[in-house]
Amino acid sequence: MRVLPATVSPFPGETVRSLYNRLVERNSLTAGELWTAIRKSKQGLPLRTTPEAAPDVVAQLDDLPANWFDRDDTTHRLFSRCIHNNWARAQCPRCSPLPKPVTMCRRCSSGMNVEVQSRAGAFCARHKRWHRDGRDEAIRIPVVYARAERCLTGTLWARGIGLDTGEIELAGEIISTYRELVDDALSIGGAEQHMRDFYPEAVELTAFLTAPSMQAFLRNRQIGHLPVAAMVEAAATAVASRSRNQLGSVNEMFQASGRELRLGDSATKPLRHGRSLEMGALGVLIRDNVPRIRAVFLRHDDARRLLPTLRDQPSRHR
Repeated sequence: MRVLPATVSPFPGETVRSLYNRLVERNSLTAGELWTAIRKSKQGLPLRTTPEAAPDVVAQLDDLPANWFDRDDTTHRLFSRCIHNNWARAQCPRCSPLPKPVTMCRRCSSGMNVEVQSRAGAFCARHKRWHRDGRDEAIRIPVVYARAERCLTGTLWARGIGLDTGEIELAGEIISTYRELVDDALSIGGAEQHMRDFYPEAVELTAFLTAPSMQAFLRNRQIGHLPVAAMVEAAATAVASRSRNQLGSVNEMFQASGRELRLGDSATKPLRHGRSLEMGALGVLIRDNVPRIRAVFLRHDDARRLLPTLRDQPSRHR
């Protein structure tokens, strides 16, 4: 197809749909009109507007090489374990997944609505704006959110954890529940608002629960649900209080060996399997969710294996 009269400059990691939508807007077209023209030039495309099905055509319309979207910057991928790196965490071009698309900060994109797949979270530290799902909102305490963003794109990314892999979402639910119990008030807004309100705490709790020592604790299936619920409650309490010393003490307090659990240095006798363990209101509420907690916070440590149906598929088309 011919190059459109007005082209746009692609951003690093920009998705096919994002570039397509910007081309439509730049040339005063509708998404359906342009898609109809594309379908006439290329057989076998669906009736529904699906630019991801014709990335080469979208690239040509913007005067880009036909294989533009086949290029892969491995540094944007989440870390994973696979056979290609001797099961060590690495950004494998064949096995490591790309993060789900996120909207860029409107200040960084000069006011345009741009969607990218890159190593980023929900907060722009440069402009101090919350930009998840197209929002452009100021944050009251930006330094706390900036710290969380660095943790997400640094420590958590290297563990294979992204904004939409499940861990941060569950940690946000736990923190939100704790706040409801402590403040005796219902949280306002849905999941997206909770993510915005509890982002720093959710990231910190995720980092704690996916640290090697806590991973060993969660993997120990012999200690039952109660100790895990008590540990998560203590960690959530420490994170909500923003006390790093208190959070460090949680790590030292909960130690398990086989079916035995010791609570801190003051415990002269281990709490053996089947013995009661005192918990607060949060621990009682999350006790029945321990299987889900274990599954979600241990997910990132599972080895990744090749998916035959996706092995030879370009990364940006997934």
